[in-house]
Amino acid sequence: MNITEEKILKPATDNSLKIAIWLYLLLWIFEGALRKWILPSLATPLLVVRDPIAIYIIIRALYLNYKFLNTYTVAGVIFTLFGLAITLTFGHGNLFVGLYGARIMLLHFPLIFIIGQVFTKEDVLKMGRFLLVMNILMTLVVYFQYISPQTAFINIGIGGEGSAGFSGAMGYSRPPGTFSFTSGLVIFYAAVSVFVFYFWLSKDYCSKILLYTSTITLIIALPLTISRGAVVGVLIVGLFAIIASVTTFKMVFKLVFIGVVFYFLIIILQQYSTIFSLSTEVFMHRVDAANKSTAGGGFKDSIGLRMLNDLIDPIVNLFKQPLFVGNLGMGTNAGAQMLSGKIKFLVAEGEFGRLAGEQGIVFGGGLIVLRIFLAISIAIKSLRLPKEEKILPFIICGSACVAIIQGQWAQPSILGYSIIMAGLVMASLKKDEIPLQKNIL
Repeated sequence: MNITEEKILKPATDNSLKIAIWLYLLLWIFEGALRKWILPSLATPLLVVRDPIAIYIIIRALYLNYKFLNTYTVAGVIFTLFGLAITLTFGHGNLFVGLYGARIMLLHFPLIFIIGQVFTKEDVLKMGRFLLVMNILMTLVVYFQYISPQTAFINIGIGGEGSAGFSGAMGYSRPPGTFSFTSGLVIFYAAVSVFVFYFWLSKDYCSKILLYTSTITLIIALPLTISRGAVVGVLIVGLFAIIASVTTFKMVFKLVFIGVVFYFLIIILQQYSTIFSLSTEVFMHRVDAANKSTAGGGFKDSIGLRMLNDLIDPIVNLFKQPLFVGNLGMGTNAGAQMLSGKIKFLVAEGEFGRLAGEQGIVFGGGLIVLRIFLAISIAIKSLRLPKEEKILPFIICGSACVAIIQGQWAQPSILGYSIIMAGLVMASLKKDEIPLQKNIL
């Protein structure tokens, strides 16, 4: 069988993998709903609800001979297996905690490259349109969480106990949507913004009614989150969209036009929407309160300094760690609970600090370098593509690269988001498939 025949026949076997990847996405969005509302008694086991799907995808990809074993996946597996061996031999010695920590690189990380090979650009766009629809439904949930008391069912916490809301401002709490925690909602809107910006800037098809509605919904949703991180995440994606799109005078004019449209939408909503004006006031109150407690003094300073410190401090602290550490899994909340009986940070809150504290300079540092190189690599590859081809992958990089480098992969929602968005970058970097493939599908 020659290469052409293989390319034509292979997509016929892709459907099972594509369905599994879609299921992985759905469980990322609705894992919290399962743990809070549907199956609260199984809240703890549902932490790993995507793991069986990840195992299936890897086994199926191996069976179908997808070439996803590369420098990144092999290095990640080696570092993790050595870290696990040290953990069980000289470290905390808890097999379940060690395996829970190891699953991040062994089960989920390879999915980035499998998604990249299985999905086509059209698959990426289908997922994007789906996220635009989900944005509308999610914001309805967020709206009712925002206006409802924390004792209401819609605000119930994990396991059907307590409240899922987090401290906000002016008596309002930060809503989590269908996610377990508000951090999941923050990254969800970053993912949505990727396709809002893309469909505004590209010629690819998306229902205008859906695009306009989802755009307005996103603008309304951001202050409802009462989260600076949500706003910053969308702004970063917007910056990547501008960089990717500034290729011709026509695109510059289009960017200015879109900016004016967004500006007037905000003015109109502020003037005529009570919930938008209220949520904006609450959001700005929280920003002011955070600024007063920050040495920098301003919104830009507080966010910028926090991001800079989160990136630099753990790298500096890395060299204070021993060469080898046997704490794999201890840096996750679930691992901490299994070891200490309490949900707390036993290693570090930041991702680089967790990696260094769990596996030391050699293996923890190796994983940090691996993730930084992966993020830089996909960003450069995206930026080097021809004019129109670079827009989609580089805009997705606005969410994926931040998640790869600084995303707290110990948290299941952030891990799922990072894998999905990085996988979509990989898929969108590929050349268009040959037409004959579409006849088989």
